[in-house]
Amino acid sequence: MEQVRSLLALLDDPDPAVQAAVEEAFLSLGEEAIPHLEAYWFATEDAYVQKRIEHLLETITLERVAMMLYQWREGLTQPLWPALMAVARLQYPSLPQEKYTTQYSRLVHKAWLTLSSAYTPLDKLLGLNQYLFQREELSPEITRPRHPLAYYVHHLLESRRGNSFSLSVLYYLIARDLEIEGLSLVAIQGRYLLRYYDGDLHFYVDPYQRGMFIRAEELKALLTRLSLPDNLAHYPLLSPPYLIMRLVAHLEKAYEQSGQENAAQLHGRLRERLLAQFSGGGTSEDA
Repeated sequence: MEQVRSLLALLDDPDPAVQAAVEEAFLSLGEEAIPHLEAYWFATEDAYVQKRIEHLLETITLERVAMMLYQWREGLTQPLWPALMAVARLQYPSLPQEKYTTQYSRLVHKAWLTLSSAYTPLDKLLGLNQYLFQREELSPEITRPRHPLAYYVHHLLESRRGNSFSLSVLYYLIARDLEIEGLSLVAIQGRYLLRYYDGDLHFYVDPYQRGMFIRAEELKALLTRLSLPDNLAHYPLLSPPYLIMRLVAHLEKAYEQSGQENAAQLHGRLRERLLAQFSGGGTSEDA
């Protein structure tokens, strides 16, 4: 493409006005420009040009992910799975989404077969625990729970190990697809739990503890011992947009702590974009 060749030839121009014009032109091309930029990165030995290409690739990917999440936020249903995949593509632009969607769908289908004889929500949750943590051998990431990879659900599907966030989100997604009613996600002091409430029963499920059930009274007593607010209404239900905001913030901090400054800054830029896009998103289940 003649336009792309012309733009590539201007990558070494130090003039800020030219740099800005070139970046705007590449952004307007979007994903179409990515293979040309990647090929040119390998073809040149100019470190300055390579750094500019890396910045352009990150910016194009950021714009793509931000737009995907904006369109997702504007939708009525806001299913979590595509939003989780969109966030993952910020760090892994070539993520094979169909592969992981298929893996997830198989988990749901096999769980459905396992729970076919369960009738009450409690029986279904007990059966789901047995299926996920015994048959599928999902387990908590204990060694490096704050490593960036531990937050990605697609990595959990591959490694069978996740932290409190990824395990709880995957558990919640599967439970919702199995139509187990009464479940919501909450965060209490950095730990993610599933709250079950049907008007009579009120308890919590901790996927990081392999689906351990915690009665509401037990959780209140624990919070009291830790000198934390024991009014469980103090910990609001997490809406899909707010959960995605939390994921991006977790990744930004995790990449920073692991010394990956570029990745941390990229997720920081996405977080700022989402703050503007999701303003008014709230934290309730219906937000």
